[in-house]
Amino acid sequence: MKITIASGPLSGKMLMPPSKSYSHRALICAALGGGRAVNVGDSDDCRATESCLEALKIGAPMDANESGSTLRFMVPLALALNGRVEIKGSPRLMERPLTDYFKIFGEQGISYALNDATLTAEGRLKSGDYTLSGDVSSQFLTGLLFALPLLSGDSRITLTTPLQSEGYVNMTLAVLREFGVSAEKTADGYFIKGNQSYKPAVYTVEGDFSQAGFFLAMGSVTCLGLNHASIQGDRATVDVYRRMGMKIDSVSGGYKSDGTARLPIEADVSQIPDFVPVLAAVMATVKGESRIYNAGRLRLKESDRLSAVAEELGRLGADVTEGADYLVIRGGRPLRGAVCSAHNDHRIAMALAALSPHVEGELTIDGAECVKKSLPDFWDRFVRLGGRIK
Repeated sequence: MKITIASGPLSGKMLMPPSKSYSHRALICAALGGGRAVNVGDSDDCRATESCLEALKIGAPMDANESGSTLRFMVPLALALNGRVEIKGSPRLMERPLTDYFKIFGEQGISYALNDATLTAEGRLKSGDYTLSGDVSSQFLTGLLFALPLLSGDSRITLTTPLQSEGYVNMTLAVLREFGVSAEKTADGYFIKGNQSYKPAVYTVEGDFSQAGFFLAMGSVTCLGLNHASIQGDRATVDVYRRMGMKIDSVSGGYKSDGTARLPIEADVSQIPDFVPVLAAVMATVKGESRIYNAGRLRLKESDRLSAVAEELGRLGADVTEGADYLVIRGGRPLRGAVCSAHNDHRIAMALAALSPHVEGELTIDGAECVKKSLPDFWDRFVRLGGRIK
């Protein structure tokens, strides 16, 4: 689907959708403990997790669609509970790294094959010592944190590199605690006691700071439904925007932004990788040189996000230099309408929408339907803020 946006101001109030990351975790823990997840996000990714949980109950094949979280969370759970997993996904998803799991399979004698975008594995997950790299994806760690407490013995996870996206792991630990399961952080990883069981609980999912990053940048927008004390890693988006001179006030239940960044900055995004597309877009509006670094993992997302961001901002007239794990944006140049690609990546499409008020002329986004991965009604929300789309 192509949409064309006519440049114009955006403003208003917007209730943020439920956190997609919390929704995945609450759905899984509720299913394992016989509890209930309330205020769950209505996205393709969350639906994939719900579908896989139903399949998990009966040991049936699973479909993760395009959800990396679903894939990496369900694999160890299925092996712990059923001793077997068959899970498929989109071709792009199944190209994303699974090496840490394959290493574990080899060590534990679990046979596996990855063919035609389907992973099959046979063998029951065992308790014991695990080693993981911390700089590929925290989703591997979370997947093990869901599964290892169910095994008969204790387990230890040792991280061989510094943990990136630690906020997501902290979210996992917080939800596990609500359902009666615990894991202890150690100097170099985590200790997980075995023979635990999930307890029934009702968990209400809070608003999504990842989505707020787009709306706060759009203009004079108030984002509601946000927890000021949230442990979501993407709560840091508020602080980053403030460093850029954006005026963001804390209000009851959220934040009010003027949507205008004024200062170039350097940003280490190792803990907030999902923020990069819209952060780069905002940097393109600010006079001076900004830099995003420690961003190599962005090449392994729904798209190669570093390349996609550089390409699409360049189409609009921005001056962007792409490196192996960084972007340099020399902002303040006029941005002019063009036909851009979403690269089948929801965060690229949303970042372009957030940038549209700063673009002279019409901005066309090809593949705009990809927003359904995380926020199916994104374009309706955009229109409610004054966005003019065809």
